[in-house]
Amino acid sequence: MISHYNLIIVPVDGSEGSARAAAFAGDLARATNSPIQLLHVYFPSSSEVMGMAQLSREQLEVINQESAAAAFAKAREAIGDAEGLTIEDKAVWGEPREEIVAAAEENDALIVMGRRGLGRVQKLILGSVSDAVLRTVRRPVTLVG
Repeated sequence: MISHYNLIIVPVDGSEGSARAAAFAGDLARATNSPIQLLHVYFPSSSEVMGMAQLSREQLEVINQESAAAAFAKAREAIGDAEGLTIEDKAVWGEPREEIVAAAEENDALIVMGRRGLGRVQKLILGSVSDAVLRTVRRPVTLVG
């Protein structure tokens, strides 16, 4: 089968929305023979950053990897049987919209993401990550409800 996408990027945060997006991306990847990148963007709140001030770089990386591992596990469970699929896990620090958009544009990728994630109260004021991605990315996006 011909691949339609260089890559399908699925931003994951451990929420039900990102799990549904991962399941959809798995089906799409099977149909198009496209690889998947599960992308976890660790973006601590300002209070979390204050609590991390005395931690070493290694300790911060452990926190990031633990957060990412839980999100990746939930996404892989939602995808189900991964036989024949190429799935890469990628964990980064940063502002979610910026990291998702940069990854998609760098890789000529399709983004498949949930409409609602594990938001904070501030996201109600500032708008959701999916909305911000839709407004700024120049790559195709599929939102999964």
